[in-house]
Amino acid sequence: MKIDKKDYPKMPDDIRDMIKQQVENEISSSETKVKFVSKRRFVRYAIAALAGTLLVGTTVYAASKLISITTEKKGEYGLETKVTVSENADGGEEKENLDNVSTENENIIDGTAEASYDREELMQEVNYVQLDIGYLPEDIYVDWTDEDLGVPKLFFWSNEDRENRHFTFYMWRIHEGVEYVHNDVNVINTEEFEVPGGTAVLVELNDGMRKVYMAYDIGYVLDIWSQPGMTKEEMINVAKGIKFNVVTKEEAEGLNPVMEAPAYLPPEEYAEENVVIVDDTLASKFDLNTKIAKEELKVYQVGDKIAIPKGQGQYRDVGNLTASVTKVEVCDDLSVINKDVFNYYQGENPDFIDGNGNLKDETVSYCKVGDGVNSLNETVATETIPVKLVYIEVEYSSDTGGSDMLFYGSIMLVKENENSYEIYDGLSQLARETEYDVAYPSYYDNVPEEIYFYNGNDVWEKNHFESIQAGETRTASYCFVVREDWLPYMYFDITGADYPDQFEKTVIKTGLIDIRQ
Repeated sequence: MKIDKKDYPKMPDDIRDMIKQQVENEISSSETKVKFVSKRRFVRYAIAALAGTLLVGTTVYAASKLISITTEKKGEYGLETKVTVSENADGGEEKENLDNVSTENENIIDGTAEASYDREELMQEVNYVQLDIGYLPEDIYVDWTDEDLGVPKLFFWSNEDRENRHFTFYMWRIHEGVEYVHNDVNVINTEEFEVPGGTAVLVELNDGMRKVYMAYDIGYVLDIWSQPGMTKEEMINVAKGIKFNVVTKEEAEGLNPVMEAPAYLPPEEYAEENVVIVDDTLASKFDLNTKIAKEELKVYQVGDKIAIPKGQGQYRDVGNLTASVTKVEVCDDLSVINKDVFNYYQGENPDFIDGNGNLKDETVSYCKVGDGVNSLNETVATETIPVKLVYIEVEYSSDTGGSDMLFYGSIMLVKENENSYEIYDGLSQLARETEYDVAYPSYYDNVPEEIYFYNGNDVWEKNHFESIQAGETRTASYCFVVREDWLPYMYFDITGADYPDQFEKTVIKTGLIDIRQ
């Protein structure tokens, strides 16, 4: 499938005469022009476009003869999208006309046809493009910072559903001799359409995501990648409503929005590295410590004071330190926390909160994975799991005092057996009964997720107590989002171990606090 612009309105005679004169001036007035466009340099689009306009008798969109976008199906569900720039994308009658016009510009034409590129030079190139976005859905806004001169990616978010309704712009300058190629898998539908100054291809994937590849006549590519909450009609209308101007860095100052458009470079190819096969017997030496005898692990209750060993991790600068979990509360919303502190870390509209301020349930899809070319991913099961907010307060005291004390904490999921404790995998009953390759959660990972901590004094101190006086007690608070079925397995780790999916030495040395609900 080849998508090229073919038919344009006839150019007015006065514009044709002006361009003809300009081309003649470029060819005849200076020999340096011919020397500049050599095989080691890039063709200037202005000259190539003017020459094309004069010779083939189209309008100022004649530069479309220099760019083409094609798609090629790979297997049943694979798709290759390619954008190329050349002297004449059609390679037909217009090329013959071009050769017959004048022998004086032969070097320019040869330079155009055989242009190569310097990878290091292109890596340094940055172009600036001012966007005129004619259409956005009512709930969508542009995530733009006024201080930025230009951004390589431009984000669009929904005020109502940031998780599922957002999309991103990516833009590149495409030079002659450089092929822009993108391969997609799990493609279920494609559609081509015209946009102002170019041509576009819509690609729909089986997970609901959509991509729009837009090739512009003046040698630029704009890609739009959208989440499943954006409809096909919305993405087509967004694409059709875009106009842009290429500006200088100086002109870009103060314009909004402006995107950086680096020169596109194909990924470099590397030789395959030799694969070293490790003896499986060595792997047992690195097994995670996921199970421990009961007598080896101290377990405390809420309200118990825990002595923090001197020199233990983040508490190394504070002597004679004790800690005690004094409060555990399970909630459905954020009412228990300091909203100013939460907004500092999470923002006013977190993705996991609904319009009423309640935590959204977690939806998990379990899938069998296809290769994306001849087979698609298949959802074999889906479940919705309620989630809860777990609020924890910890009191820290020191007989000797100290300064710049850091505090951390984490929830570990632990299953208590008759004679041992073992790390709990957090899987639901449905997950255990289902054969699947990968699970796709909607908001949360398969671990308790910390969303908040506060030292009770100043948000700028973050997870520090700038000072703790001798005999003083300081209180820190933590919030975690957990799935409801994890509540019977929760233990609080006061050491903030790096890996809550194993019993680290610091955990074994200090112990855990039982906060099961």
